[in-house]
Amino acid sequence: MYYLKKIDKKRYYSNFGPLYNECKLRLEKYLNLKKNNIIIASSGHTSLLACCYLIKKKNPKKKYILVPSYSFQSNPQSILQSGFEPIFMDINIKNLCLDDSQIIFALKKYRSIAAIMFVSPFGYPIDIDYLNKIQKRFQIPIIYDAADTFTNFDKKKIDNSKIFITCSFHPTKTLPANESGIIIAQKKYLKSLNSIINFGYSDLNNKETKSLGFNGKFSEYDAAILMANLDDIHNIKKKLFKNISYLINRLESNKFIKFQSLLGKTWLSLKLLIISNKVVNFKIIFRKFKDLYRINIYKPWSYYPMHKHFFFSRFKRLSLKNTDFIERRTFCLPFSIDYQKNDLDRLVSLINKNFYK
Repeated sequence: MYYLKKIDKKRYYSNFGPLYNECKLRLEKYLNLKKNNIIIASSGHTSLLACCYLIKKKNPKKKYILVPSYSFQSNPQSILQSGFEPIFMDINIKNLCLDDSQIIFALKKYRSIAAIMFVSPFGYPIDIDYLNKIQKRFQIPIIYDAADTFTNFDKKKIDNSKIFITCSFHPTKTLPANESGIIIAQKKYLKSLNSIINFGYSDLNNKETKSLGFNGKFSEYDAAILMANLDDIHNIKKKLFKNISYLINRLESNKFIKFQSLLGKTWLSLKLLIISNKVVNFKIIFRKFKDLYRINIYKPWSYYPMHKHFFFSRFKRLSLKNTDFIERRTFCLPFSIDYQKNDLDRLVSLINKNFYK
């Protein structure tokens, strides 16, 4: 209520108002940003789309953006909506992120690649130093769709980023707001990105369209929700870490699944990723969990990887061996930071009962 009352007091109900500026400064302070800036947009998707628009403006003759097929619809959609085409890439089986060898192969095979889009799987933080090295090595723009990774960032590295980083604050994320998101980018891109998310206006005072843009503005009400949750971020992280650590410890003895700890890391997420060591009949397991246990388990991101969606099937792809392998073995359990010990124990019992043989 505190922030909603501030809106009424200022009587500014639209975009780029007092709460927007306060929220932007608080996010930059939280991440210790000095070299880079934050642009707040209406969603994680419009954040991605703005980065693609900017790259298209700078490289209008380029045709493709590399993207993992193991991702969300927003990724190829943002590429297509900005005038590029996706090339679907495979993942590394160890961390479910873009595979290095395929990046090298694609850059040699296709001469019209404008950017590489990395995607964090379910809040898993991709190392910023690694992404900076990829950008420097190949001299190509990097868009890092960090999605639900805000609470997992290594804050010491974010300000050294030379890439475009986007996050989502959708209600399903660990730091929820409404439909809102951010772009973390070098200061030299601030004006251009703000213009893109505001119909291509040159600036707020001179509403002349200078470039292609769209409505990606962040409202004062979104700012109120985001700041209210930002006030509680340390408590949110504490609760999530406690519950996820408890589940991981309880499931360590189950050798038939991997659970939310790739490469030995524990990260915060409201999606509890289960990777079975065998192919799972999802129709049967979904029905069983729903009918017997009243738990709606689901496939991460989408029922299929992007290259298997009819709409995306016509676009170029490389070998997707690992993507196809992991698709048949992964699903997610719903999760809440307010789960009690008995809720967590029930989840452990059901997982072991169904995936311990």
